Amino acid sequence: MNWKHVSAAAALAAALSAAQPVAAQNAEGVAAIVNDHVISTFDVRQRATLLLVSSGVQATPELQQRARAQALRDLVDERLQIEEAREYEITVEPAQVDRRLADIARGNDTTVEAFTQRLASAGVSIATFRSQIEADIAWQRLISGMYGSRVRISEVEITETRERMAANATRPQYQISEIFLPAETEQEFAEMEQGGMRLLEQMQRGAPFPLVARQFSQAPSAAAGGDIGWIAAPELTPELQPIAERLQPGQVSLPVRTQNGVYIIAMRDRRAGAPAGASTIASLRQITAPVARQSAVERLQRRLEGCGDLDGAISGIQGANVIDLGQTSEAELNPAISSRINGVATGRASPVIVDGEQVNFIIVCARETGGGGLPERQEIADRLREQELSMLSDRYLRNLRREATIITRSQ
Repeated sequence: MNWKHVSAAAALAAALSAAQPVAAQNAEGVAAIVNDHVISTFDVRQRATLLLVSSGVQATPELQQRARAQALRDLVDERLQIEEAREYEITVEPAQVDRRLADIARGNDTTVEAFTQRLASAGVSIATFRSQIEADIAWQRLISGMYGSRVRISEVEITETRERMAANATRPQYQISEIFLPAETEQEFAEMEQGGMRLLEQMQRGAPFPLVARQFSQAPSAAAGGDIGWIAAPELTPELQPIAERLQPGQVSLPVRTQNGVYIIAMRDRRAGAPAGASTIASLRQITAPVARQSAVERLQRRLEGCGDLDGAISGIQGANVIDLGQTSEAELNPAISSRINGVATGRASPVIVDGEQVNFIIVCARETGGGGLPERQEIADRLREQELSMLSDRYLRNLRREATIITRSQ
């Protein structure tokens, strides 16, 4: 998982500060003071240049100004997060940063050495990028440790989400990438709309949308280059629905103002929804066991959630077996099976019945409308959990901002 707002590890921050001669630090201006900690204009310039280089945009005066403003916001947030991570004695080993840096380089079809040289040619020290990576790791660990074990996605939430997706399956489907620039006040909305236009101009000149999204978007999808995958039209923010309806594959929207900020969306692909009245394809499994094991089978039926590791689930029931009933249109199921799974939610099991010397129940592993694939229950659970953790992360950071003493200087 990944959140746009990241913190830096205290060890690296201290090392970077100590590495700068006192005279050099004094020669730099003060960009901000966060709880008595100074962020220098040098720090801001380094981070701003990193933003521009990493996103592949041209360093026009307007984008330089925007990059400096965002760099300052990010560095202020990181300082708050650094202090919070220290409270919980969170440390990040250099080897962890090395591995993440190598992963990022591979993901961009380059090497760490080549990327280091690219940054150096733009006047950016690799230490600036390492600091950002270390901050990301530290903040992830802090949020995971604080909330990870407490965020639980219920079967009801998963079922409702999947049923909503199935209900929307007949609507147009879009494969979209996004850039989100948050805003609350009218001034911030105006600034974000102007900033969005500058980013759009750069993408029209060849800057890759994923790289721009990774550096400038404030949505959780930024870590994936803005990719939010396939989404049905009704699941989009109301302001974006008519925009997406007009966009063709390969096109990028103008900045769109919504309730929470400004969006730019890229239409990667689109497809028609399933025909109205399309049948539902059900994936079914059956568990059978000797009638003498009925009590154990009934306990399993009550606690079973989904079809993951069914062999392991029945391992303690002597004589139990898992039978794959395959994928079949619910309209074509024989009446006996159809009546048993009628009203059974995806991932749940039908009641146990006795059939001669055997007892059995049927599990509805998955349902797909019109043959169009819906995410598996685990994938939906992962998405919902990520959304919840992202929301908690943002709320945590807002609280840190409110409680801090922050003085910024105009750039």
